[in-house]
Amino acid sequence: MEASFWLKKAGRSFHGLYTQPSGSATSQLKFFTAKSLKKASQAFYGFSGLTTAQWVFLPTAYHQAAKKATEEIMQDQSFERYKQELSYDLPPNTPARYFVGGKYIFTAYGCALLERQTEKGHVYSAVNLANGRTATLCRRAIPLEEPSHTRLAAKIRVLPFRGAGVYEADRPPGERLAKDKLTEILCHVFTNILPQYGYIFRENQLGLAEHMTDVISRRGISLAESAVGTGKTLAYLTAAVLAKRGRINDFWLRGNLPGQSYAESAYMPVVIATSSIALQRAIVTDYIPELSAILVEHGIIRTPLTCVVRKGKEHYLCEKRLRAFYNDADARTQTALEPLLSESTSCDLADTEGLTPFMKRQICIAGRCMSDCRSYDCCRYIRYLDEANNPTVDFQVTNHNYFLADILHRANGKRPLLPHHQLVIIDEAHKFLIAARQMYGLELSDAEIPQVVDFIHAFTDGKSAGGINIHKLAKKLEGQSKRLFRQLRENILTAKDYEESERFPAVMDNDTSRHLKNISEIADNLFSALEDSQVQSRFRERKMQVLWKLKNVRERATAFRKYENLICWMEQPDDGEEGETFLRAIPKDLGARLYADVWNIGIPLILTSGTLSASGQSLPGGDFSRIKQSLGIDRVQEHLVCDTSLPSPFDFKQNTLLYLSENVPFPNQQDKGYIAAVADEVERLIRASHGHAAVLFTSYSAMGQVYAALKERGLPYPLFQMGRRDTTALERFKQSAGGVLFASGALWEGIDIPGDALSMLIIVKLPFAAPDPIGDYERSLFGSMDVYKNYALIPDMKVKLKQGFGRLIRTEFDTGVCAILDCRANGSGAYHRQVSTALPPCRITSNILEIERFMQETKPDSYFKEETLCKTA
Repeated sequence: MEASFWLKKAGRSFHGLYTQPSGSATSQLKFFTAKSLKKASQAFYGFSGLTTAQWVFLPTAYHQAAKKATEEIMQDQSFERYKQELSYDLPPNTPARYFVGGKYIFTAYGCALLERQTEKGHVYSAVNLANGRTATLCRRAIPLEEPSHTRLAAKIRVLPFRGAGVYEADRPPGERLAKDKLTEILCHVFTNILPQYGYIFRENQLGLAEHMTDVISRRGISLAESAVGTGKTLAYLTAAVLAKRGRINDFWLRGNLPGQSYAESAYMPVVIATSSIALQRAIVTDYIPELSAILVEHGIIRTPLTCVVRKGKEHYLCEKRLRAFYNDADARTQTALEPLLSESTSCDLADTEGLTPFMKRQICIAGRCMSDCRSYDCCRYIRYLDEANNPTVDFQVTNHNYFLADILHRANGKRPLLPHHQLVIIDEAHKFLIAARQMYGLELSDAEIPQVVDFIHAFTDGKSAGGINIHKLAKKLEGQSKRLFRQLRENILTAKDYEESERFPAVMDNDTSRHLKNISEIADNLFSALEDSQVQSRFRERKMQVLWKLKNVRERATAFRKYENLICWMEQPDDGEEGETFLRAIPKDLGARLYADVWNIGIPLILTSGTLSASGQSLPGGDFSRIKQSLGIDRVQEHLVCDTSLPSPFDFKQNTLLYLSENVPFPNQQDKGYIAAVADEVERLIRASHGHAAVLFTSYSAMGQVYAALKERGLPYPLFQMGRRDTTALERFKQSAGGVLFASGALWEGIDIPGDALSMLIIVKLPFAAPDPIGDYERSLFGSMDVYKNYALIPDMKVKLKQGFGRLIRTEFDTGVCAILDCRANGSGAYHRQVSTALPPCRITSNILEIERFMQETKPDSYFKEETLCKTA
């Protein structure tokens, strides 16, 4: 919006609305162009200052200048929006010298409009009430009337020195938006602006945004549970934009990181960390660009929002490795790689189609970037980092793991991965604990050391410069790894109580400690010998990678020896499946470490998700005690932690039926009678719903048994079984006509199947956590099983149940039935109250005929025709 520059260049009297093309080669068109400019100027200001002939003979550059200036003004199709900017009351304490020789008319955008009468008419100018800067806006033969005030306000808006509008959030460095004003702008955006673009006004969405801005302004921590349909993404983005651009924490930020420059502290970004790539992509490509355009158009912010996605370096292209791999590749591979050879192509490998996982591993950044790399100066990844770390970027969008990696770098005194930031928003926060366990935990697999040994054999000649036999050391290291995992596997065989768990107790004793010590010492010796060895130049990069891996193995083996401070477990593939065996561990004091590294650094943090509390929409508020304890937030001073739980706007009483079965005995997957009863009930339910169903299990073993039983019955619906690593069953189910999906694990959360494809959700068993070493340790902290059950097991079950239930209703138009087969959930069951309070209020039945009636009332005719298609398929 540089209209003021072009208008000044065109001359003070050269204003008007330019509605016809200029610069024509014919004098006739030039004459009509000039005439229209003169008339437009007279109509707009009442005085043009030039004759038609003078308009004609003005240089073409002036015509183009006028056109550019007036086109920018005409982008605002109506001047009505400027009425809200007009104030006819002179602000108090305004210096009198600003009004010498002029009459005050109104105030807009921090500027006063002054009228000065001359022999030829009236001159109107704007003066900034903060610094006294002035500009002449127009001259008129007759005085300005009130209906034209909005047009002059539009002119003031494009002045380079004008102040803030009534609803403008942008503030310059050193100036802070008042909290009450921020709330007023927030309310204006949600109630008056966003509905113009098809967004339905939701009171809970505005309430969520107001809650977040309040927490940000107090630099606290928010646990914001927002059920599906509330619009939490738009709520936190709007709140973050207004808080950042309004500089509500600007003064505090300068003192929080005294080592950074003033410019850096004035433009610190907001970090958004999510769990899923799909949400990151939606935020960057959909939400932020659209919100930016809306806010700029309505004057809420002056410049567009900027954002960047941050991922681990293995997601990006290495120029050196690309050329090496390309030169040795076959023709088909070279064809797939050719787009990457262009310097204009993004270095993000996800942006290039046709790359296989193997190709990506060969051309990604595999280690530390060295400044002496021949490709360093032309490296697209280095350029990307420079752009991404620019302090003027508004949003840094990343995943939970990358954010925690940055946290660990800072905690360990290493160079941060992300720029210093003023606010962190953790979306999908119910998965943040999983990421924390991964990033703060330890891991060693039975295949890791053998792979390193294979690399060593591939590029070394056997001895170091000092005469040490590298291959012999490598073989010793591999032997110790095999002995360690052989002993760990033998101990797994006795863990009969953990059949439904993916984590098995790892017996850590003196023998395992001895093997770990040997691994650490041999890896250290091997590191020194390899570092001292000479390799061919083409193997230098591989040598550096192996050295890094050996150092990492040594550090982790040493850390595992302190197992008294760890919760250790084993994970191994199921019987008949190939895969690695893992020794894993997390620190027992994970909560304390998260408190020190994340929650106690003074930066405001917002954790939001659809399922954070153990309470449901049936009860006001929410019980967040479990997640606070798990993440260490319970250690934060109470006045700094706020929480809110906002229900979904969807009409669950009208659109949802909850079926609580009375036909299935107590859950026991070892009992064939129980499996048969489940299969019978599932068949009755999917016949009542005419397919369109998903059956959710907590055990892959039980799922396999029920699926096999129903497969033999020849049901008139396609059946799909989703295994641990199966990604195709879900897509085939979505494309089927009324199919039935059997699933566990991933389907409990994060799967979106809107519409009638999923109209019957069957939860076979209440999702209590299976026994595992983490649960065993937690139980030991509570003293009694009853306390542990009430404080941990039941809240975790309720959160998981809410996540599963959330798969059914994804839009306000969806209808469906949720069936729970666990007898503990029905009217006489031990957990009936906990289940009913965890879920949204909806009609409850134990009669299958009610399901059939519900389907007939809520589904279109085409829904039932799909069953016919299934039968004929």
